[in-house]
Amino acid sequence: MIDLVIVVLYLVITLVVGIYAGRNVKSMKDFSVSAKIFPTSVLVSTIFATWMGGDDLIGVSERIYSIGLAFFVIVLGQTLNLFFHAYVIAPKVLRGFANKISIGEIMGDLYGRPGQVISGISNVLFSVGYVAIQVKAIGCICNSFLGIPEFHGIIIGSLIIIAYSSFGGIRSVVFTDVLQFGILIIGIPLMANVALEKVGGWEYLMDNLPSKYKELTSYEGSFLLFLAYFAYCSFPDFCPELMQRIFMAKDEKQATQSLVISGILYVPFYSVVSVIALCAILIFPGIDPNNAFLNVLDYSLPTVVKGIAISGVLAVIMSTADSLLNVASIAATRDVFAVLWPTKMNDKLELMLGRTVTVFLGIVCIYVATMFYSMVDFGLFFSNFWMPTVAAPMFLYIFNLKTDVKTYLISVITGVVSIVAFRYLVPEDYVIISQIFGAFASFFTMLVLGKYLKTLSHPYDPDLVVSKI
Repeated sequence: MIDLVIVVLYLVITLVVGIYAGRNVKSMKDFSVSAKIFPTSVLVSTIFATWMGGDDLIGVSERIYSIGLAFFVIVLGQTLNLFFHAYVIAPKVLRGFANKISIGEIMGDLYGRPGQVISGISNVLFSVGYVAIQVKAIGCICNSFLGIPEFHGIIIGSLIIIAYSSFGGIRSVVFTDVLQFGILIIGIPLMANVALEKVGGWEYLMDNLPSKYKELTSYEGSFLLFLAYFAYCSFPDFCPELMQRIFMAKDEKQATQSLVISGILYVPFYSVVSVIALCAILIFPGIDPNNAFLNVLDYSLPTVVKGIAISGVLAVIMSTADSLLNVASIAATRDVFAVLWPTKMNDKLELMLGRTVTVFLGIVCIYVATMFYSMVDFGLFFSNFWMPTVAAPMFLYIFNLKTDVKTYLISVITGVVSIVAFRYLVPEDYVIISQIFGAFASFFTMLVLGKYLKTLSHPYDPDLVVSKI
């Protein structure tokens, strides 16, 4: 009962903070990137909280329980991912597109209406898939620890996220992220410390852990598979919520500092998650690996501490869900509706539409979360469309190159077809890198075909022609 009170209090405080923070939102820019007013500490909090999702707790714990410490090394690739965004992507993007509010607007400048609309649709599909995963996780947490039916847990969590996200946009998201960051850095390490005490301390844990779990460069006995998963985690994908945080920075220096600090923080945090998973191996041998994290939470923590830990888990999940919901609504509003019907869109109407779309997409996420069993597969499926349509042309831009719209469209088709072919032709274990394969296929199609057709150019050429399709 006390744990339920703590969780309810956390949810109420989150809702109040979100509504209060978003009370002064007057324009679409306020709703999407605010006014570049956030200090570095706040940007670090929102980057870290957003990037760390439910899959980083439950999913990483499951893999470490099954594979061992090699997966800890694999997920550290995400730190390299953030470093690449910090030192390469953020400076390049902010020099050319500092006033944008979405990556779709960059694609619009480079590839006209087709580029912006396609990237906007890809953004919505990418984000909705992963929001659905997060709200599904909220339902599971509520059911497992609070006795609330999973469907009701999904509805309650989703409605809170929808309420403050639709009202205050990014301002509400950022301030709730700060709150959630504070909760998760208390709750999750506290859980790991108690679990470690339960098994007799770190030395006892390492002495009694089977040797296969101590391998650092082998995934199920394969070094090649280890490299495939490491490549997946470390590959920079220009994900929309991270690009939004870059647009929110005051300048290149702040963007770089925020991303680097966030990347460094992942090392101790993943260490804590790894400790929890390794403790589960000794405490609960032979269980379903998907339940490793949740079983430790339920078994090891006393009342009150458990309520704090559950709130920490919900904070991890909600901080990712609200950010993705926000970028999806911006993409749908600014990159799809405003492009297809530009003469009918003023700032007031666009803000109202952004809020309406947030509510609509939130409801869609609830439907998806309750209708599809394998949420991870659902999310991965739709994220496949992001890499060839957005990440590949953005990589070309990093090299100071672009091509014409027709070559871009051909490359997108090539990339998507390559992903589908890759998924059917390679062993199932390697499907994880299908997105990377599709990105490379799209990138090299633009590069080679553009060179052959003489359509390659520099983005800042005065003779640059953007299609009016």
